[in-house]
Amino acid sequence: MLLILYFSSFVSPMDDKGYYVRLIILINLVGIAAFYLQFPLTGRLKTFPLFKNINWSVAKHKSMGYWIGGIFFLHPFLIMAPKWMLSTADGWLAIKTVLFAPEMLTGIIAWILLFVWVVFSALKKQLPLGYEVWRFWHTLGFVVITILATLHITAVGSHGQLQPVFNSIFWGLCCMAVAISFYNYAIKPKTLQKHAFVIRSIEKISSTDWQLTLTGKSHTAFDFDAGQFVWINTHASPYSLDYHPFSIASCTQSLPDISFVIRELGDYTRQLGQLSVGQTVYLDGPFGQLTLDASQKAKGITLVAGGAGIGPMLGLLRQLAANHDPRPVRLLYGNKKQDQIVMYKEIKALEQSMVDFKSLFVCEVPTSDPDIHHGIIDSNSLATTIPEPQHWAVYLCGPEGMMQSVQKDLGVLHIPKNNIIYEEFDF
Repeated sequence: MLLILYFSSFVSPMDDKGYYVRLIILINLVGIAAFYLQFPLTGRLKTFPLFKNINWSVAKHKSMGYWIGGIFFLHPFLIMAPKWMLSTADGWLAIKTVLFAPEMLTGIIAWILLFVWVVFSALKKQLPLGYEVWRFWHTLGFVVITILATLHITAVGSHGQLQPVFNSIFWGLCCMAVAISFYNYAIKPKTLQKHAFVIRSIEKISSTDWQLTLTGKSHTAFDFDAGQFVWINTHASPYSLDYHPFSIASCTQSLPDISFVIRELGDYTRQLGQLSVGQTVYLDGPFGQLTLDASQKAKGITLVAGGAGIGPMLGLLRQLAANHDPRPVRLLYGNKKQDQIVMYKEIKALEQSMVDFKSLFVCEVPTSDPDIHHGIIDSNSLATTIPEPQHWAVYLCGPEGMMQSVQKDLGVLHIPKNNIIYEEFDF
């Protein structure tokens, strides 16, 4: 819509401003439209199909974010470049005029904040902040930037000055961005409180893993597809920023109970033993596309799990068993040590009850168990579980290094990229 209005403006008095100005305006319009789009991309709007695949939307948010930051960082320099081309004196005069013009203040503040917040985003992993706390300040900062930028472009920008319809569009998009943020932090928690869960059981099932089982309260309506994940908040208030993403390890037939297999990998997960039965828990979700819908046309399915990645693979395996799926199914499950393997007996029992299911356990540290292979998940172990590379779907979940290695090995085995289904959880 913005671009249609932009091209229609070619017949306006703006024609005498030259192609350079039009090009800059076009770049700015594309940039500001992409900027507003950043909010629904990370808004966890599970009811909207375009944004339901949160792994995809967050990846797009990140890649677009740096381009947007670059566009608007260069914005004032591109605007003043013609003045500098005339003379140095004209260039310095343009800078002085911009810095001391009252109507430019909102744009200058927005520009400085945008630069700081982009750097803040790039250094996310180095900051001493939990993800959800960082996300809150990240969102709040960009809400402020959005309002300031909208004030600037509607008061100073060429289209805002000459065509009131642009002002309406810009302010409508700004209100949309603010509304999404307000909903996530003010309205959604109240909704989650109405549909709370309670802890049914919490037990240690390996040397490093816990099984957390929740059950919905009588009025809790919840549905999911096997393989999806949720953000869990175990604090007393749904307004707490301390939410953590975990994959569901159960199938839909287990509802209203939902199970998670969680490995001790950080400060929060090492405190799981402090949770108590009957404690209220809040879930935001479900999200994700690591579901059986992605393999409907596949002749067979291979589930590849590394360490904590067994959670969603168990959910998919249990769903396949509950569906009495006739296709061949293989599970390749790798760990560092044998005492980290979870649900070994259940997995072995499924080999007897399912139509065509086989499992392969791999450990880096040698064991005396003949059913557990020594080594890591590599092209050889993958080849044994994928007899028809062109026609099988491969689900993948595990540590980042293992994911990258397995994807390279799958390429060597000529597995089509569309047949490899995974989520990175790099939020």
